[in-house]
Amino acid sequence: MSRLARPAWLPVALLLAACQRQPIKLGGAFGLSGRHYDLGVSGRDGATLAVEELNAAGGVGGRRLEFLVRDDAQDPRVARAAVQALVDQGVVAIVGHMTSAMTEATLPLANQAHVLLVSPTTSASTFQGRDDWLIMLYPSTRSSTAMLVERLAAVDGVRRLAVIYDLSNRAFTESWHDLVKAGLEARGGQVLAVPFTSGEDRSMGALAERALAARPDGVLVVANALDSASLCQQLRKRSAVVRLYGTDWGFTQDGVAQGGRAVDGAIFTLKVDLEDRTPTFQRFRNAYQVRFGRVPDFAAMLGYEAVQVVAAGLRRDASREGLRAAILGLGTVNGLQEDFRIDRFGDVGRRQFLMTVRDGRIVPLR
Repeated sequence: MSRLARPAWLPVALLLAACQRQPIKLGGAFGLSGRHYDLGVSGRDGATLAVEELNAAGGVGGRRLEFLVRDDAQDPRVARAAVQALVDQGVVAIVGHMTSAMTEATLPLANQAHVLLVSPTTSASTFQGRDDWLIMLYPSTRSSTAMLVERLAAVDGVRRLAVIYDLSNRAFTESWHDLVKAGLEARGGQVLAVPFTSGEDRSMGALAERALAARPDGVLVVANALDSASLCQQLRKRSAVVRLYGTDWGFTQDGVAQGGRAVDGAIFTLKVDLEDRTPTFQRFRNAYQVRFGRVPDFAAMLGYEAVQVVAAGLRRDASREGLRAAILGLGTVNGLQEDFRIDRFGDVGRRQFLMTVRDGRIVPLR
């Protein structure tokens, strides 16, 4: 061999080494505009913090994560285009979506492309127990509604309940309405349905009047944060005594700030304890507040955990095709508040909390 000759395998080895040094592309699909923006912004920011921390620590397997974010605009057409664009850019997985409706719109595309959706907050019960390319880090609505119905019937004595729910996130809101209705009627109660579509030219006052016309003991609002805040204000203008209930979707930090005194005392379900004082959660809370100038909500926490789950899977298999099996085989995952397991369908079980608003703060119901 001459002094200048190279082994035949050297170019291949150099190419493999170069590929290993390239960043891993991770997609993000969040609703960053429109009336559902707060959930998307929080989820994106939580995920961004996780990516930045991983990169500061050397990346995943020595490779940086490149986080490519798209706005799904809470519009099925836009959401499908966003996911297709991320697939075309070569992402190994997509963190998102934040609503069940957008997940419903894009999951067929993800299944076809074999790209994993790791959703922080999708929770419609229709996705549970399915062998698909979706990981749900939020438990299904079935467990949430069961807990709330128990509170309604056994503690608060609610027999007549009006449910105002937003059809723009139908996969989530109809599931909530149907399960609450079945649960309360099984206990001898009655449910009045008051559907609407967010963003349409419709008076929130008129919706409140329609809900209160049947003289219910309570009103359950299943809507985004801005609409939940507005509806609670309109309901409170018309009744100082009717009990108000909601969901984690509507009672974010933004929703509580917008609702003001009208949302004080409202009761809703949540899968995280925002008052948690454990060192792990406090470290995340402080880091998030320094980075983004506000305290995190549940969507930010779940966005952060979604990236951590993806990173754990990538350490086992950094390929798009292999990542799904790698995550499903993780077993126990160390979360910010508790360890959790991802089952063979990509579903997660978590503790449930009943929360309320007290003087503008989201606190556990005691």
